Amino acid sequence: MRLYVIGPVSGHEGDNREEFEEARRQLEEAGFKVAIPHDKIEQGTPWQSAMRASIREMLSTYRGKPRYDGVAELPGVFGSKGARCERGVCAQLGIPLKTVAEWCGR
Repeated sequence: MRLYVIGPVSGHEGDNREEFEEARRQLEEAGFKVAIPHDKIEQGTPWQSAMRASIREMLSTYRGKPRYDGVAELPGVFGSKGARCERGVCAQLGIPLKTVAEWCGR
């Protein structure tokens, strides 16, 4: 199963990359293939452009099927305008969304 990780980025040191990398590590240990926004979006990208790129990646397809089977969220998503937007997309499109801990079975 492939998962895309969402969470707060803006206003966090290093765009919160350490938290995203830790989530990736935990999810990979649980057997998932994982992508994070930092894989595709350069640090310093303007917010609206970064959000468009992140949502585009989250919804991307491969051979006509969704690239990701679900979305894992970091703590703090409710304090992040961008992560709330991504959560809304998941809710409206029926994309499975759980916390990192929930995906890992904790």
